[in-house]
Amino acid sequence: MPKALSKLLWPTLLFILGAGASFLLCPIEQAAVNQQIIGYPDSVVPAYQLRPWLLSFILFIPFLASVIYRCCGTLDRYTLKTFLNSFAICFGALFIIMFLEDIQDNLSDFKESEDMLYLMGKHYLIKLPSLLVFILPYSLMLGLLWSLGKMSKDQEIVAMIQTGRSVTRIVGPLIGFGFLCTLMCMVFNYHWAPYADSQEKSILEQARGIEASEARHVAYQNNDDSRHWYVGAFPAEHDHGEPLKSVNITVMKDDSIVQRIITKNASWSVDARIWELETPLIHTIKEGNVTPVTHNENLTFDWPETPYQIINPGLKPPYLGIPGLTSWLANHRDHPLSDKRSYLTHWHYRIAHPFICMITIMLAAPLGIVFNRRGLGGGVAVAIFLCAGMIFCSTVFPTLGESGHLSPVLAAWATNIIFTLVALVLFHRRMTGQPIYQTLKNLLGN
Repeated sequence: MPKALSKLLWPTLLFILGAGASFLLCPIEQAAVNQQIIGYPDSVVPAYQLRPWLLSFILFIPFLASVIYRCCGTLDRYTLKTFLNSFAICFGALFIIMFLEDIQDNLSDFKESEDMLYLMGKHYLIKLPSLLVFILPYSLMLGLLWSLGKMSKDQEIVAMIQTGRSVTRIVGPLIGFGFLCTLMCMVFNYHWAPYADSQEKSILEQARGIEASEARHVAYQNNDDSRHWYVGAFPAEHDHGEPLKSVNITVMKDDSIVQRIITKNASWSVDARIWELETPLIHTIKEGNVTPVTHNENLTFDWPETPYQIINPGLKPPYLGIPGLTSWLANHRDHPLSDKRSYLTHWHYRIAHPFICMITIMLAAPLGIVFNRRGLGGGVAVAIFLCAGMIFCSTVFPTLGESGHLSPVLAAWATNIIFTLVALVLFHRRMTGQPIYQTLKNLLGN
């Protein structure tokens, strides 16, 4: 009985922690989604409403992993335990390196703020999903090479093969762990990792005493083409009532300009759903004559567009998650001021990129398993070479998609396709006992 209880201890604790975190965080996320939907009435609402559910799911992934671990056999648990020890060290080392590097780059900016500790905590809490998505594949590769190399050196892999297990069966639990990491990265890529990238600049501007802006120099035309907006800067807190800066509004009628309104600040009321322009200068154009009038009081207008709709064309694709990209494509696919190829490429890339975790496992596993002492160094060298190739391809192919040289789908998935094929070739050579490093060396030599 005590042994059975000990097996349930970790799953139970992780379930309680996941449930408690969901209870605290999901209502906050739901409130943010509700605010988003109010401001973006043309949004694809189901895409945003999925965010709290995905957040809850990711909080339960540790519980799910613990249950799967308890259901594995003895050899599978031993393989996982050996790998997880190496993975934890590699992940921790990379995390600390990235964290210290970021502090070194931004500490001078944080020192300029009176709320230094608050802004640093906010910065790194928001940045955490983006940082995890970035370092997970490299941690998986290093941890796998280390653990499988150690098991190969101690002849443990050979002993497992002699029990009748194939190489694929031996690394099966590791591929399962890679699948969980893929799910985690996919959830983060859905919204939180792109959001972290978009907020980093705003937080650093706030630390330097500069008014943080979410976007600058944004042009927008409303649905019936009766008003053209040009906004100099969107404050980072514009969704909490902060006014838009340096606003220029051109009012059209029958394809002709009838008014041009210039104001320093334009505020939108969420409750009243009206615009308030601060002491605007209004140029009225009639029959070629321009009549400028400066108003000493604020004027209100019941225009239907919202700040969220106006800023949408100015948001860059790398800073939008799947809900934002989906909504943009649904409402601005034919927008004359934006190029849909970038948004389509990043939409597909948000889904394709997390599978790098699975591919990393498939690449590193046959390179980490060796049957002689000389092969380990060669496998590490090939792994580093392939890792550099993945970084290069994951940067180049999306750029080609944005420029129109590749279709968005192919640009997003090309890296995955190429390195999955490479992984399958490596697995085949390892399963048939053919040397990987020496074969590659001979090919390069020839």
